[in-house]
Amino acid sequence: MAKQKKQIEYRYYEIPEGHYVMALLGDSWVRSYGAEQENLLHFHNYMEIGYCYWGNGKLTIEEANVNYKGGIITIIPENIPHETKSFNNGICKWEYLYIDINSFIKKEMQFKRMLPEEVIKRLNNQGYVIQWNQNKVLNTIVRNIIEEYREQKPYYKESVKGYLRAFIVELLRINEDMSSSLTIEEKRLNSYIEKSINYFAEHYAEEIKMADVADECGLSESHFRRIFEETMSMKPLDYLNMVRIDKACEIIQNKDYAMEEVGFRVGYQTPSTFNRNFKKLTGKTPYQWKKEENHLGITKKNYQISAKKGW
Repeated sequence: MAKQKKQIEYRYYEIPEGHYVMALLGDSWVRSYGAEQENLLHFHNYMEIGYCYWGNGKLTIEEANVNYKGGIITIIPENIPHETKSFNNGICKWEYLYIDINSFIKKEMQFKRMLPEEVIKRLNNQGYVIQWNQNKVLNTIVRNIIEEYREQKPYYKESVKGYLRAFIVELLRINEDMSSSLTIEEKRLNSYIEKSINYFAEHYAEEIKMADVADECGLSESHFRRIFEETMSMKPLDYLNMVRIDKACEIIQNKDYAMEEVGFRVGYQTPSTFNRNFKKLTGKTPYQWKKEENHLGITKKNYQISAKKGW
């Protein structure tokens, strides 16, 4: 019997204006995780921090599987596929923070030795699972941010900014410690993926040829395609379409352009190609998506992305 392929769902959240954090707290996050849907990975448009109070299960982050129990912190950057599943459909208690780490670093922090873009790349490089007693400093910072949002005392937003600065510094320290243990081959592969993703982000509105992306990475096209698919578990074109449709949703939400113009602005040469890819990824036409009521914090885009290889 062929191995069932994982599905990937893109869960898009909006952080309230004037905040860098959206907190998902309370009893609604006491549940059996993964009981309703099998083999479903998802990723977000912001960094996710999860705090598990009690219960146990299995976390899948990209291709790694880690058993979890109460007292762990998960730190999962934007666009990294992951999945939480309770053991034996048991009940677990989690609470979550979604952080616009990119905007916070650019607007609120300064570094003498690094540009903001370099800091952002480092922090978005990989996910982490940290037991509370492995890093008590980070545990305290995350718990304090959660409680600030739970209680919302006067000046809590300013207090959260202070904790976010401390969080970023501590995460940079963890990142440097782990990066020093990477092999030369692992660092080389990470570099190829970073260059290709940055190229897609900068040129998505243009007519991109994969040969050009491969050239940017210093690879042959066939070698680039193989490395990208093995590392990201999706084809480069699938990733490019994801970026383009994500940008299209932003334009539709904020501008009153004709749909043909939206498609052209995100790199599609014909309306039919734009409509086909939009519906393939979101399950809706651009017009249907525009008409949907926008609820704060509710998933707006559910990308039906099938990985070409098993996650």
